Amino acid sequence: MNKYEKEYCTVCGNINPQDREICECGGRNFVFGNNFTYENKKVICNCGSDQFQMTFHMNMNPIYTKNYKCNECGNVIGMQTYYESPYMD
Repeated sequence: MNKYEKEYCTVCGNINPQDREICECGGRNFVFGNNFTYENKKVICNCGSDQFQMTFHMNMNPIYTKNYKCNECGNVIGMQTYYESPYMD
């Protein structure tokens, strides 16, 4: 998913610009895509569903990316998790 409409910080829930790696709150974990909202730490598809199935995951340490597909309409969203290992220098 290279082009998408929105990116939300999963820490504070605010919209984050796509070109900013760290949210103003300091969060580095994001949910991104089209046709969805992020409310109360929950992804809601524009079709009204909050049920998603993981379809893809990739580990590019220190960033983990997962794609999910809406169970109702097939809309795809992505989640990016930043993982800092205590063993990284």
